[in-house]
Amino acid sequence: MTQKNPLISILVNCYNSEKFLKDCLNSLINQTYENIEIIVWDNASSDKTAQIVSEFNDPRICYYLSNIHRNLVESRITAWSKINGEYVAIMDSDDLSYIDRLKIQLDIINKSKNIAVVGGGVEYINDLGDTITYKKFSVSNKKLKNEIFYKFPMNNSALFFDKKKIDNVGGYSNQYVFINDYELLFRLSKKYDIVNTDVIVSKNRIHKENLSNKNFLSMQNELLFFLNKIKSEIKSPIIKILNFIERYKCHFRLFRINYF
Repeated sequence: MTQKNPLISILVNCYNSEKFLKDCLNSLINQTYENIEIIVWDNASSDKTAQIVSEFNDPRICYYLSNIHRNLVESRITAWSKINGEYVAIMDSDDLSYIDRLKIQLDIINKSKNIAVVGGGVEYINDLGDTITYKKFSVSNKKLKNEIFYKFPMNNSALFFDKKKIDNVGGYSNQYVFINDYELLFRLSKKYDIVNTDVIVSKNRIHKENLSNKNFLSMQNELLFFLNKIKSEIKSPIIKILNFIERYKCHFRLFRINYF
C-alpha cells in the first residue's frame, strides 16, 4: 500500500539484505516526521529480504521486487519512478537513520528555495552496531562547492534531495555505478545550493560486505576518471592542487592493488 500524499520518500535499495534490513526499516518507521513513504527496492534478492519486509505492518512501506538483478545505479534509476514525495532521502539497507533525521533535514531545505540537497554528519558503526567514529562535513554552500572538485563532501546515507531539482538536472546518470551520488551532486552544485547540517543524522555501517569494499578497484577507476573530467572547470590554483593530490591517491591505490 502506498502512503497517501507523502511529503518525503525514503529510497532503500537492497540486495540480500536480511542481516541488517530489519534495523534499517525500524529506524525509518520510527522517525519523528511521519508523512513519509519507504520505498524498498529489492534487487532480485535470494535471501529472506522479502519476508523481513512483509513482517512490518506499516502501510508506509512500499515493497518492489525487481525481475532481474541490476547494478546499483540502474536499480536506483528504476526505483526513482516509484517515488511520490516532493523530497527523497537516500538510505542504504545496512545503515540507520537517527530518529530526528528527516525533520532536521526538512527544516533546513525549507529555509531556501535554491537548496537541492541537505547532507549531514554520520556515525560509523561496525557489524554489531558498535560505534567506530563520528564524522561531520563542511556545512556552507560556498565551501562545499569548492570541495566537490576534489572529493565527495557528503555521506551517501545522509542525502536528502529536492526531487524536482534532481529531475531538472536529469537525475542519476548510468555512466557511474559506484560514484553516482558524487556525480549527481556535482551537477546539482552548478545550478543549486548544496548544504550539510552539522548534526549527526545517520549511522553508516562499515563491514566486509559493503558494496564499496567489494568493488574497490572499479570505484577507484570511476573516481579517477571523474576527477580528470572535472579538473578543466577548476579556477582556483589551490583547488587544482587538491584535485591533483586526489588523482595521485587514486593512481597509488590502483598501483598497489594491481602490483602487490
